[in-house]
Amino acid sequence: MTHEHSQGGHSGHTHRHDHASTGNDTDPVCGMTVKPDSPYRVIHAGHEYRFCSAKCQGKFETDPARYLAPETSQPSTEPAPVPGTEYTCPMHPEIRQIGPGTCPKCGMTLEPVMPGLEDEDNPELVDFRR
Repeated sequence: MTHEHSQGGHSGHTHRHDHASTGNDTDPVCGMTVKPDSPYRVIHAGHEYRFCSAKCQGKFETDPARYLAPETSQPSTEPAPVPGTEYTCPMHPEIRQIGPGTCPKCGMTLEPVMPGLEDEDNPELVDFRR
């Protein structure tokens, strides 16, 4: 269920809560699902925000506007994903998929898999080196 609160004294600020049937919230810093009993909490502008860790709570306390501002206000600095790129969850490396998305276990944003030194040689690169 989704509901919104419009605060008259906050210049039209709208605060949105996304509640599943479990009552979980979303960490405004990293996007992870946070349980209602999380010890990491901040009350800002009359609203309580919950966090997955002390690190995310600290980032929010340092610059709350950065995490509460609409995402469209800042241009994306990340390059567009390359088609066919494999993505994985930092917390659950067994979760892998082609293309960006979120982890079905924890809700974190998937990150591109970086090639390692042990990966097979690229046949095109081997041919180019001759």
